[in-house]
Amino acid sequence: MKTMTKQLLIFSILASVLFASCSDEQTTISSDASIDLEVAIEQIDFSPETAEPDSRFNETNEGLYHGVFVTLDAGIHAKIWININNDGHYNATVVSNQGDRFRFAGIPTSREGYTFSFVGERGSFDFDVTDINSPVATNVIVDNKEAHVTVVKDRAGQRAAAILGTFMSDDDSPLGVISGTWDLITDGTPNPDAFNFPLLTEVVITVTNTGIVYSDTDFETFNYPCFFLPSGPIAPIFLHEDPMTTPNGRNEFWAQDQSFQLGNATLTYWLGQSSGAVDTNPMLENHGFHNNNFADPPVAVCSAVENKKGIWFWNGRSGFSSFDDPFDVPMRAAENIDYEGFQQMLREIN
Repeated sequence: MKTMTKQLLIFSILASVLFASCSDEQTTISSDASIDLEVAIEQIDFSPETAEPDSRFNETNEGLYHGVFVTLDAGIHAKIWININNDGHYNATVVSNQGDRFRFAGIPTSREGYTFSFVGERGSFDFDVTDINSPVATNVIVDNKEAHVTVVKDRAGQRAAAILGTFMSDDDSPLGVISGTWDLITDGTPNPDAFNFPLLTEVVITVTNTGIVYSDTDFETFNYPCFFLPSGPIAPIFLHEDPMTTPNGRNEFWAQDQSFQLGNATLTYWLGQSSGAVDTNPMLENHGFHNNNFADPPVAVCSAVENKKGIWFWNGRSGFSSFDDPFDVPMRAAENIDYEGFQQMLREIN
């Protein structure tokens, strides 16, 4: 009850500051600027399963944003949808990988409408969309825990998508197990060199041992003999559609030979999943596809590795990442994705 009272007070103060800052000599604002947070939360009519970004806001700060929400201890691992006036309201919805769902009500905190404050029954955060291609969430708290939010702009005709993953080092490591979350995000930008599949926008890694969040946004091109003959360099892609809501739901993510600085050492990783390859050869179900056999020395060759859709090496350690997303909403693919062309190529290779 004390927490609720405190949040109501905070929200009231924020609203008061907003109305004061946005008023001028031609505008009269009521002195009663308090907001009943509980009522505001109950009145939120936003469903991630059906929400569609308004095309009018594709290149403005308003509209929808979508991505991942993780407490630094990974106790809550979730997706988040942030609604900035897409339907005339300001709110945010979080859905965890355990099916937990909670919401926030929002208000603008600047005259220009680029910064916002969100408060819910379980926490709060600030949101800045000054740069719509690099939105920033700060001061994220939920259940009295620090959390991290990474989102991208969700556009009509170019839908954003996210998939939640985890990672763990080899169990036999003498240094002890390191683990955490490993999430993928796309803003839907097409890759013309890979059948216009959406480009991978960001890999977000939370190391629960340290509570530090890392992200990779600078990707290397790579050869992929599994799917392309002759093989040419392509940039990583990520297409995600859920089978519960989309017939023959698809997962395609290819990010081979990737590396970035994680703490005091370089992390190298390989991510490969393909619904198209499984459709062509059902015996490959639950396999990862990689352009490396991971031998010593390694050989550049297509490898179908059972249960290993993500493989990584860091600071003398190695391990795997896995992805399981049974509750997700569909990423409505842009019309120009040539999925049939991709499947035809796979049939020709095999």
